[in-house]
Amino acid sequence: MKNTRPGILSVRAVNQYRRRDVLTYLALRYYLHNSAARQDEWAKHVATDLVLTRTNQPYYGAQHFKEANGNGGVEHRPIFLPGANEALAEAALLDECAKHPDAFANPQCVFSYELSDREDRSGIFKHYFIGLRERHNAISMACDSFPNGVVRYTDIKKYYPSIGKDLAIRVWQKQSEIAGLASYYRELGEKLITDHAVSGEPGESSILTGPMFSHLIGNLVLRELDEDFCNNLPVKYFRYVDDIILVGNNAEVNTALNTVRQRLSGLGFILHGSASLKSFEVPTSKWLLGRHDFNPSPQPISWMTLVGDLKRYLLIDRGNRDELVSAFRNEGLRIPVRDYSGAVHESGYLEKILKWAPHSWFRKKTQLISVQSLVSQALSLRKSYNESFTKAIENASELNGFARKRRIPQLRYYASRLIYLATDDTLLSLFPIADELSELHFHAKVMEAVSTGNINRLLTLGTNAAQAAAQPIRAAGKAVNLTSIDLPEAEQQALAIFLLNGVSVERSSGLQEVESEILKFSSTGVDLALMKSSDPFIRELSCLHGVSAEPRHSIMLDKVFDEDEMLAMDAIDQLQQSY
Repeated sequence: MKNTRPGILSVRAVNQYRRRDVLTYLALRYYLHNSAARQDEWAKHVATDLVLTRTNQPYYGAQHFKEANGNGGVEHRPIFLPGANEALAEAALLDECAKHPDAFANPQCVFSYELSDREDRSGIFKHYFIGLRERHNAISMACDSFPNGVVRYTDIKKYYPSIGKDLAIRVWQKQSEIAGLASYYRELGEKLITDHAVSGEPGESSILTGPMFSHLIGNLVLRELDEDFCNNLPVKYFRYVDDIILVGNNAEVNTALNTVRQRLSGLGFILHGSASLKSFEVPTSKWLLGRHDFNPSPQPISWMTLVGDLKRYLLIDRGNRDELVSAFRNEGLRIPVRDYSGAVHESGYLEKILKWAPHSWFRKKTQLISVQSLVSQALSLRKSYNESFTKAIENASELNGFARKRRIPQLRYYASRLIYLATDDTLLSLFPIADELSELHFHAKVMEAVSTGNINRLLTLGTNAAQAAAQPIRAAGKAVNLTSIDLPEAEQQALAIFLLNGVSVERSSGLQEVESEILKFSSTGVDLALMKSSDPFIRELSCLHGVSAEPRHSIMLDKVFDEDEMLAMDAIDQLQQSY
């Protein structure tokens, strides 16, 4: 009997939500246990029909870390996670939109959330880094055109919560008409917008931050302005989600900024003022010092080569997974090694392997991949990234403006990878230094939790920080401890993430037992009470899991769904995905 490969839409949805939040990812995995649901026709017809006819809105309000405030506290961003059926329906809807670039493709000056096309299974949207790199290159070219000019950064306040239901429906209807979308898909889009408007924060009637459909709407509401600004402003205009950059002569940039501010205000959007840290200006000559910041590493060993070789090894030589896990742990490495043994199908990745096999370069490279070569690569990167981070963080707290904006991504790059590569002792020495920068608060707390095993302070950050720490801790095979007694909602959710990952949590005696539904689901399995929960998301998720004495979440997280499922690295992806 052939092992039929899942359709493109299910793999896209799995990859996209794996980078967003593990709860919707797990819901999808349980949903897709039904082989019929894996096929594209199910997503296009059954899943969409179920959304169109539903009477409730299964969104889960996960608390994600947003930023550290100046008072030592933490600000959260509520991320509303859709249920599995909606995630599949979204994939079908957005795939249909991708067939009509005249109506739904981004203008050339917009670089966020570009829809995937053709046979791309990596996600509903192209990977965020592609857009960031393309924007960086476009700004470089603009700076060349204005050698005596300036680069002005600004930002839209509360972007998605500012997109009201009426505006969203109006632009959706307009672009659907231009595309000639079938009424079926038009109604689906309107249904999602309407459901968003009644599911968010109290007093708001806007699209939700979290669902993938929101990103398309977020681009559509500014599409007309983007095209106008791109074609008619006397300066160069670039947008990535809520981040706007203008490049040109100083006087013209100031005039253009006022124009952008006024036009956005007419749609209900507010730009940060000049006093905000998100609003600053830098000469183009100075900006060009960072022209090559996004260039790939020229070194033969890089994070990309390590992850690429790891996936090739797991797909081609699947029998030695346990040996690789032990080898990584013996060296203090926390690199997740997922199980691909059940995801190799009659066509796909192995077909590509056979196509490449006759080429000598491929045979040579594949033969060189071994447990020892992977460990050697990781140890080499450990050394170089530790040196680079230590050098980059010197005097970083004294920087401001563009110099700081350039330095922070470098530090985040090294810090996030050291969470997987550095020894416990190294992370113990680095996290206090990292925490001196508010922009590295997320990484510092993950470093602390990973190296000490204590998750008290990490839990306050929210679910994305918990997942960033839980994955490498799980890979290391270690337990964590918790002594906090009172756990507010965000901390309960974060604790549940550790339990979903199969991380053993040791609690001090005398702690108050918390019996929230998400904690119950994550730790003790599913019973009839959870399957009848008043929370539509919990109810749907529990029904998809099914009644059991013990949960099987960590098993799902250890095994990939398809050979084209990406090797998600949560300490890298989770902060970036909380837009």
